[in-house]
Amino acid sequence: MIDAALKIGMATLLVAALPSEPAEPGLWAQWGLAGAVVAYVLWRDAQREQRMAEAIERQQTWVRNTLMHALERNAHAMERVVAYLERWGDDHA
Repeated sequence: MIDAALKIGMATLLVAALPSEPAEPGLWAQWGLAGAVVAYVLWRDAQREQRMAEAIERQQTWVRNTLMHALERNAHAMERVVAYLERWGDDHA
């Protein structure tokens, strides 16, 4: 949401900065470089955001899988402790 708002804001600033009189090609040439820079920055940032989102998703998947495996092992160990205590009771506690 914030990313889209920033892109819309940058595009709005670009449109506001562009000359409104198409009869003077010198003005368009002057702002052409700025437009190309803004377009490149928007494209580059979109690519970076996509790579970051994919990296975050991979890390979250790894953490989730690792924690689930650890929790399963912990639950199994707790079941063994409970079974041991039920079997031997207070004799060894």
